[in-house]
Amino acid sequence: MANNTVKKRTRAAKGDMLFYVLMMAWPILQFCVFYIAVKFNSILYSFQRYDKLSRTFTWTLDYVKSALKMMTTSPALVETMKMTLLFFLLFTGINTPLGLLFSYYISKKQFASGFFRVFLFLPSIICSVIMVLIYGNFVDVALPEIVRVLTGKTVSGLMSTKSTRFFAVMFYNLLVGFGVNVLMYSNAMSAISEEVVEAAHLDGATGLKEFWFITLPSIYPTLVTFLITALAGMFLNQYNLYSFFGSGEHFGLQTYGLYFYVQTLAADGSRAEYSQISAIGLWLTFIALPLTYGVKFLLEKLGPSED
Repeated sequence: MANNTVKKRTRAAKGDMLFYVLMMAWPILQFCVFYIAVKFNSILYSFQRYDKLSRTFTWTLDYVKSALKMMTTSPALVETMKMTLLFFLLFTGINTPLGLLFSYYISKKQFASGFFRVFLFLPSIICSVIMVLIYGNFVDVALPEIVRVLTGKTVSGLMSTKSTRFFAVMFYNLLVGFGVNVLMYSNAMSAISEEVVEAAHLDGATGLKEFWFITLPSIYPTLVTFLITALAGMFLNQYNLYSFFGSGEHFGLQTYGLYFYVQTLAADGSRAEYSQISAIGLWLTFIALPLTYGVKFLLEKLGPSED
């Protein structure tokens, strides 16, 4: 009897293991092919020159050298770097604290918190192209018409005016990027022990004190994960600029994420064009990698503790 029980448990364990292997095989294979292999091939491209006539590769450092020179001397790429950093700092600096405060409001189940949870997450569900079309028509067509009706003044659309174009794009990104952050932060806040919160209330910690001394330390690992992920992808984020402007004129709002996307499209599958793009990406990796790990170390070292 005991032997039969052991055999049944062994078969069940083998079945569980087989199920686990079958379920994990496909995503692991996708990760190996579409991430590891693609990244490794991109690094190789940085050191290769492709001859279209002979269809062969030769090893060279020319693209790596020229990429560094372009990034430091080309006015267009210098401006691209500035715009990338500006978008990242403003987006992260505004989105993160507002996301935390809204999440705290929702987690406390205050007035219309359920509505805000759904409303803020809607832009993440709707197709980005549709959202851009709706937003673009609103700020360029509907908003000027509303101003004209209310004040009698004729104004240009926010996307059509140089002085307001950047802020219009930034506001859109803040709007559509809000939902995921709020959802994740509020879920993390809802997992905080009620006993801890009640004990804090007995000690007189309410409102902002509760948020600062109880809530923030409790969800700090989630916050660090979001910040590190954003920093690691800083040079790949195009902030929906391609959806707004396509491959044409970007009006000085080009980031490195948009640059890579447009240049790759322009290459149109030509291997000869990939080497320069890959070399620039390699240099940006040398910047992002130590920066990401350095910030991660500082956030974990200097951040608040749940204790």
